[in-house]
Amino acid sequence: MTKPKRQLKFWLLRSLLFLTGMGFGLIAPWYAYINHVTTTIAEDTFEVPSVIYARALELYPGRRLSAAALNYELDLLGYQPVQAPPKIGQYRQQGARYEIHTKGFLFPDGTEQPTRIQLTLNNQHIATAEPALARLEPKIIGHFFNQDFESRRPIALDEIPDTLVMGLQAVEDREFKHHHGVSWSGIARAAFKNLMAGGIVQGGSTLTQQLVKNKLHYHEQTFLRKLHELLAATLLENKLDKHEILAMYFNEIYWGQNGRVAIHGLVEAARFYFAKNVNQLTIAEQATLIGLIKGPSWHNPYKHPKRATQRRNVVLNSWLETGIIDDKTHQKAKNTPLKLSQSRQIKGDYDNYIDVVKRQIRDRFSSDELKQKGLRIFTHLDPYIQYRTSQTAHKTDQWLSDQLETAIVVSSSQTGGLLALTGSKNPRSQYNRALLAKRQIGSLIKPFIYLAALETMPGFDLNTELHDGPISIRTPQGPWQPENWDNLGLGDITAMEALVQSRNQATVDLGVKIGLDRLLTFLNKLGLNIQHNAHPALFLGALELTPFEVQHLFSLFASRGNTSHINAIINITDQDNQTLSRAVQPRKQQLSVANIDTINTALNAITTRGTARRLTTTFNLPKPLFGKTGTTNNGRDSWFSGFNQDYLMTVWVGRDDNKPTPYTGSNGALILWANLFKNL
Repeated sequence: MTKPKRQLKFWLLRSLLFLTGMGFGLIAPWYAYINHVTTTIAEDTFEVPSVIYARALELYPGRRLSAAALNYELDLLGYQPVQAPPKIGQYRQQGARYEIHTKGFLFPDGTEQPTRIQLTLNNQHIATAEPALARLEPKIIGHFFNQDFESRRPIALDEIPDTLVMGLQAVEDREFKHHHGVSWSGIARAAFKNLMAGGIVQGGSTLTQQLVKNKLHYHEQTFLRKLHELLAATLLENKLDKHEILAMYFNEIYWGQNGRVAIHGLVEAARFYFAKNVNQLTIAEQATLIGLIKGPSWHNPYKHPKRATQRRNVVLNSWLETGIIDDKTHQKAKNTPLKLSQSRQIKGDYDNYIDVVKRQIRDRFSSDELKQKGLRIFTHLDPYIQYRTSQTAHKTDQWLSDQLETAIVVSSSQTGGLLALTGSKNPRSQYNRALLAKRQIGSLIKPFIYLAALETMPGFDLNTELHDGPISIRTPQGPWQPENWDNLGLGDITAMEALVQSRNQATVDLGVKIGLDRLLTFLNKLGLNIQHNAHPALFLGALELTPFEVQHLFSLFASRGNTSHINAIINITDQDNQTLSRAVQPRKQQLSVANIDTINTALNAITTRGTARRLTTTFNLPKPLFGKTGTTNNGRDSWFSGFNQDYLMTVWVGRDDNKPTPYTGSNGALILWANLFKNL
């Protein structure tokens, strides 16, 4: 063998050894990694989030309901106003008369099919209704335990309309049934078109590649990433059949953003853009969604309706070309406006309320149960009241001062169901003051001091005289000498006048007669947790509570002793609609209803001739009303908690830095309370 041949053989052997080493050292681990990744994808089970619902709006003769509230609810749920007889998901309004075609819903007590409702409104009430009892589906207000800020719910492939299933393939991957994860002819066509155009105008990705890209979060297209994608798509097709890949695609693919929340999956996309179930989408709506896949931001129908419409029509043309739809359907869909849902809201609108829901179910279910069971949590939240509450808080700057913050809690007077809650004037605030901010409650404590006297002091009633004058109490810190808000003393006055006019010295006189220890025992029985070394300033509200805790306390008066617990949750079911939990029914307080009614008489007088008389003299709100103002030193906290037979509302106003303000309960919190009540 000649020397050159020996050298060639040597170099060939050396190259072979090198390539073999490369294969074992790099390619084999790379293959093993991609194989592991695709196995993970194939075995992936969707985390089923727990869904939180608002209350369902019940419609029946006699129900209190304004046209503004009904229209708001219909718009929020994505019902489209029409002039013709309404179809599913539409309504027609002719003056005070409404025709509504509901979408149907799986309620905890059973499935309701889409129903035609006819009703008339008169004087803020439902005058007539046919059928006599109906309800709209509840609004979804949130999901539980999805830390990636993604919103998705799975759907089976056989639940998806055929036009969507075939239409997706017609637009995104016509060779889907024939390739093995990668379409080399598609790549070649795309490469040729891109070369001719001098840039990237077409991609060659199959549905399987798109799924891999989405699962692996590949946002940049480098050569190595493309190799990963090609190999992974090929391996994935060995592990899943075409049916399974399509199902995973529809449940996984990205359809856009709702604020910080990423919309993944067909179910969420249908609800977000059209407020419909998947099986209720029209051909035009289906084509809009398929068109969005190419570029959810670029074709965002809310921001770029012209682009979205053009893209939708491209999809419709493709469907006509492939025989998925006929010419008549094609023309009708192309001539249909987008008709997007207008029910999108800032995520923060419900976040503060959901904080309460989370707290109240934390002790009932483990974190794993909340992730896996797909719970359906039905709450008392009233979307229209929540909207009005958020609006009221937002106007704090306009009515009072831009230096102030606000928290508002609204519940049902009779049941204690939490109807609305906002913890800031700014809907994007991350701090829920209604639930977290403990502030001194001031004179809000007084009705409970007088109730304690009625309950624990034989012979005491609101005609009993108290002394409204200078008083001094010895404490370890020295003498404590409270003063009245006007620095005056009225002498001997009845307990009724002392409470109605919020007299500090007379209230302390009563507190001394009750005794601090006896008062502490009584207040702790109401659910407060006060240490027995409390200062006598407790008689005047030197006690820190959150607005939500104050709401609990005043529900005792609003419900006439039926409840002293504010509850957000009606019931909870699993994904098979089996009831897992109902609202916790708190033990009723063992208090005299007659004594509660006596205090309510004083709370009513406060709104007509006492510290809250502006409600009826200035704002002309309908009577009867009940309530109590509260102010702490130098206006650091302004409170009003009041109710009628329908609503109990607590409003707090103050500065986060606890600096003084010029506001009292009657010229601060009461202003917001009155405006909110007027709007309800």
